[in-house]
Amino acid sequence: MRRLVTFVMVALLALFVSGAALAQEVEWEARGPYVDEIILPIILDQEAQIIALQRGDIHVLPGLAQPSHIERLEADPNVDITVSPGYHMFYLGINMRTPPLSDVVVRRALAHVINRDEIILSLFQGYMLPLAEFVPQSSPFHNPDTDVPEYDPELAKQILDEAGYVMGPDGVRIDPNTGERMRTMTILTPTMEVAPTSAQLGVMIAEAAQAIGLPIVAEPLDFNVIVDRITREVDGGRNFDMYALAWSLSRFPTHLYTLFHSNFDVDGGDNTPGLRDPEYDAVAERVWTPRTYEDAFEAAFEAQEILSWLQPYVPLYSRPYMDAFRSDIVTGYVPHLGFGAASDVYRSIWTPLNIRRVDQERGGTIRWVLEEEPGNLNVLIGTSAYDARIFGLVYGPGLITSEPVNNDDFPWEAERWEVDTWITPEGNEGTKVTYYLREGITWHDGVPFTAHDVKFTMDYLKEQQVPKYKETWDNYSHAEVHDDYTITVYFDNVSYWHAYNVAGFLAKHIWEDVEKYDEFEPWNEPHPTVPGLTKMIGTGPFVFKEYVPGEYVRVERYEDFWAGLDR
Repeated sequence: MRRLVTFVMVALLALFVSGAALAQEVEWEARGPYVDEIILPIILDQEAQIIALQRGDIHVLPGLAQPSHIERLEADPNVDITVSPGYHMFYLGINMRTPPLSDVVVRRALAHVINRDEIILSLFQGYMLPLAEFVPQSSPFHNPDTDVPEYDPELAKQILDEAGYVMGPDGVRIDPNTGERMRTMTILTPTMEVAPTSAQLGVMIAEAAQAIGLPIVAEPLDFNVIVDRITREVDGGRNFDMYALAWSLSRFPTHLYTLFHSNFDVDGGDNTPGLRDPEYDAVAERVWTPRTYEDAFEAAFEAQEILSWLQPYVPLYSRPYMDAFRSDIVTGYVPHLGFGAASDVYRSIWTPLNIRRVDQERGGTIRWVLEEEPGNLNVLIGTSAYDARIFGLVYGPGLITSEPVNNDDFPWEAERWEVDTWITPEGNEGTKVTYYLREGITWHDGVPFTAHDVKFTMDYLKEQQVPKYKETWDNYSHAEVHDDYTITVYFDNVSYWHAYNVAGFLAKHIWEDVEKYDEFEPWNEPHPTVPGLTKMIGTGPFVFKEYVPGEYVRVERYEDFWAGLDR
């Protein structure tokens, strides 16, 4: 693994030092947006996306991964490719709830037959970074000394043999628990048309598994079908064996808690493997509730060791975010460490704020491709990166964001905040965070955004037990509104991260009458008082205008945005 990192870095360094890759300097400001509207055409086929960019039909193409596409666009004098180390993990997810994948022996054998060298060099020509740990190399919380299952097919055969999974006469191993031929298992991947490298990767893993007697096949499906299969329970269970997808992670290692703690093994929760391990839960809770930044490091390193043994995922690679722009049409895009210039708008607002057309200082339209159909534009339900892109434009980053160069804290809708402790009614020590909100922020219908919206959102998430935001409300106790712009939020335990968990918000005057959040379609319901608006309103720089399935999503600049150029 360490040898491969060095080898692959040669290819990455070549890309980083190329003129095209770093033509855009990291210059940014916290005001905007400059453009009148952003249209997000829905183009599923990757070749069609490349052609559209080269024709100028679209101006922004996030998340390049195909080497042939990267090389074509690097050769185009009208295209810039920005490169940012990514908080990204592509992985093989494993359903641990049913045999034979409930057996750690089978999961570890599978991990030992996955050749990351071959995957990265044959599918990506070295443009990705191999990843066997559960935190990407771009994060300071990455543990490079984790004892990971290295590629070793002979060892995989040995551990299966020793556990009684002997080879059957037809080349398929016998399950010692049943005495029968192991059942055929599937790897769900996006289709070849939408994500060819992911589809090919599934086939490669399946063939490697078959070579040691594990009957695994790849099954390409529509992306949203996969998401539904892995996150929703049907007849009391989840209908999958394995799947190959990716996470865009945050700058903190809190995913070690939210993706793998048993609390999140619920319908709609993110613990898709169904990991329920008391030892791991205890360590994950330390990741989630560190008293200091240093405590978080220690717990995150230990969590990676345990996960590398249990293998609920098999991490495969981490992707540097490579985003393409028509540099003869647009400028002002901002590469953000860990999130890219256009790949993760939900966590990085800087490109939407700063991007503009080269032919005019302000105004005009940007066409920013959406590579998949949105799954659900209800912010409490939508979980895909494509839903999140729209949420980032409409709702903005919340109270606190991070600047793009070093990921240092940057005040957004909160001008400042103070973190302290309190004693709960049960006599335990908890965290309290007092936020001092900016005045003059309004929802897209002109109603002021206040501390009452913050309290309502926290109360609503807890009352409704919203799985997507379980990490937000799980330890939330209550909130105290001091005045319209000052609020203290109380948590019943101590955690360094709680200050960042109070993030996105719901408009109280819209959502207070929503009894069943999972049946609400705010983008499809007209605003009760403002013509031309829907109930999908936020405080972000852009107003949602329309979604035409199969065609596009359109947002317009919010003229009264609190950080607007004229304010």
